[in-house]
Amino acid sequence: MTDRWKPANILIVDDKPENLDVLSEMLKQCGHKVRPATKGKLALKAAKQQPPDLILLDVRMPEMDGYEVCRRLKADPDLQGIPVVFVSALARAADKVVALKCGGVDYINKPFQVEEVVARVETHLKLRRYQMALEEQNQQLQKVLNELKTAQTRMVQSEKMASLGVLVAGIAHEINNPVNFITSGIVGLRTLIDELMGVMERCYSVETKEIEDAPHRAVPVKDRAAFDEIRQGLYELLGNIQTGARRTAEIIKSLRTFARLDESDEKLADLHENIDLTLMMLHSEYKDSITIKKEWGHVPPIFCCPGKLNQVFMNILGNAIDAIKSKPELLPGETIVIRTAVVHREYKPFVEIEIRDSGPGVPDEIRDRIFEPFFSSKVVGKGTGLGLAISLGIVQGHGGTIETEACDPTGASFKIYLPLQLQRRGNESDQT
Repeated sequence: MTDRWKPANILIVDDKPENLDVLSEMLKQCGHKVRPATKGKLALKAAKQQPPDLILLDVRMPEMDGYEVCRRLKADPDLQGIPVVFVSALARAADKVVALKCGGVDYINKPFQVEEVVARVETHLKLRRYQMALEEQNQQLQKVLNELKTAQTRMVQSEKMASLGVLVAGIAHEINNPVNFITSGIVGLRTLIDELMGVMERCYSVETKEIEDAPHRAVPVKDRAAFDEIRQGLYELLGNIQTGARRTAEIIKSLRTFARLDESDEKLADLHENIDLTLMMLHSEYKDSITIKKEWGHVPPIFCCPGKLNQVFMNILGNAIDAIKSKPELLPGETIVIRTAVVHREYKPFVEIEIRDSGPGVPDEIRDRIFEPFFSSKVVGKGTGLGLAISLGIVQGHGGTIETEACDPTGASFKIYLPLQLQRRGNESDQT
């Protein structure tokens, strides 16, 4: 059986039994299931108990007219989608307008023609089926969209964890030196304190009478020399411990500043400071083989989400380091150049941040794909393929973009463009 002739559940509301009989008979002959109701209240109750596919509704009825019945149907979230076709002897245009304003989809005048009623009923049933199918598809699409958003959130979190792994490795290496200062200082300090306690014990062992008779002999010369030497050593070790503790505190402070990846509030930030923080986190990755050259331009602080931009700098600088290290042989002079400037694009000021490396470069055949999610030119297991895609999304969220180009003779260049935002978004422009 085709959709056109698929049986439907139709509710007919009319206070005249003869009208109910005629309409019921003609619709039953079409294969539909018909339920009659002689009053508006009965119709509302029947619709609530078993929502019909379509309602044929008379206007003039006792107690509650058809207009009020339609209004109540449309006010009920469970029933408001049911199409209502008015069937009435009222032929004035004003009556039809009221019926349509109440929520009716059609108006048939009495006395009616069987063919007309059947044709209009089938048309509105078909429209109703299409509407319900569309709503079902929308629900399925919404479900798929929610699943995709969940998967995206998980993948973004995975990329953050990958960045966090690099971050932790760098921090562990950077913090190792000051911790060694503290550890070795404590060992030496303990040794010197033991020696100091020995000197003090010998001093206390001198008899009181001997001190009264010969105070200048209370502490032997060798013990006084040992005491001076121990005191000097103590000060040196305490200085080393203080230096290590201060350096550790600086690293922890920098880490807290850097790792604000989830902050969404815009802040006035110095991009040079953010890049320096990122370089400090990556220091252990490049310090033995790559030189960092910074060519800072006159770039004022801008309003941005600094934690999110830190992730962008981490991804692109990390890729540059990986690209250089992927070369079969590292040559003297391997460099990453970071250049900043204020430029104009389409008559608007932007901060340009260029990160240029001496690696093997980005092949032409994949240059258009490197910002695609899950695309990676690294070996399997080395990257998630989301770093550049996330970075582009973050920069675009700031109203900017990222561009890449090849460098001669080798290497790659990534240029980040951020609007020169001198105040929070949404305010009147203050830009120059």
